[in-house]
Amino acid sequence: MRRYLLFVSVCLILLVLSAGAQATTDSKMSQAWVLGSKLALAGTLHSQTSDAALVGRQFASASSAAAVFGLKLPPLPAKVGDRVKDSAAVMHYLINTTGNPIGSVLAKNHGPEHAAIFEIALKSNMLLILYGPGESTANTIAGVIRSRSANAKYLNGMTAKLLQLIDQKAPYDQVKAELFEIHDLAPKFIAVIEYSRNGEVKYAAKDFAGSAAEFTKALGVDPGGAEYYFGRGRAHMQLNKNVEAIADYTKVIQLEGNTPNAPKNLSVTYHNRGLLYGMTGKHALAIADLTKAISLRPDYASAYKVRGLVYKQMGNVKAAAADLQKAEQLQPGITR
Repeated sequence: MRRYLLFVSVCLILLVLSAGAQATTDSKMSQAWVLGSKLALAGTLHSQTSDAALVGRQFASASSAAAVFGLKLPPLPAKVGDRVKDSAAVMHYLINTTGNPIGSVLAKNHGPEHAAIFEIALKSNMLLILYGPGESTANTIAGVIRSRSANAKYLNGMTAKLLQLIDQKAPYDQVKAELFEIHDLAPKFIAVIEYSRNGEVKYAAKDFAGSAAEFTKALGVDPGGAEYYFGRGRAHMQLNKNVEAIADYTKVIQLEGNTPNAPKNLSVTYHNRGLLYGMTGKHALAIADLTKAISLRPDYASAYKVRGLVYKQMGNVKAAAADLQKAEQLQPGITR
């Protein structure tokens, strides 16, 4: 019975939550999350409040996400005025009328990853009316989230704290707060995962313009993502957009210069920017970057090779010979 005592507090919280809108993107994985999240919110509100406008806004958001997949949502169940019965009707609607069929369509047409994202979003938000510390329903939902995460492993980190709270039989308010944080962050997080993945796929397929465009989308969602600047800079290099590539690599250095993984990540960045400086006749800048790359990775044969070639362009024959010899020692055949 505890979960039914939570109706009023949940409704008031959702009134506040609904004032904010989740950012929309052209990421289908992100839209799968929005579909599950907003559908569950619409049903939750429908069973608890007479504010048709509030319910309508959530349902409209879910319907828009459904349309991305060529789906049309059936109307929410008619209310009888008994919150317990209305809640039960909504649960049937979310699981049997919409949830299972939509999951099947997503799995068939877009793969298990999209279906898993949708179900995790739907079932986790259902905890707003189903959660009670130690209740079997909450444990069942936690099991579903764990199971579906096998098809969307990058969500493990996002749902780990929620699952831990359920396992620990945490108070409702703690679970609720964690749910709100997850559902606020997930659409953007999922979108950048998809854009970054698309960028890598397009780069491997030598669609460098397409790759740059995907990483630009990722940066539109997460402007602080150094890895997206690196991906775009690499694509710009292949497109001979040297100025743009240098700018992207510079941004990587600014963002990652003090991170724990800097030696590993930045050695390639300094190498590539140094190469571009050398290609554009900025020899002093090229030497500085390539020297930095070598300091971060002393066995970086290519950095020695490129620095040797830059020294050669500068007329420093002795330094060029030393670097080219070192490159050859580290990687036989690299200078041929």
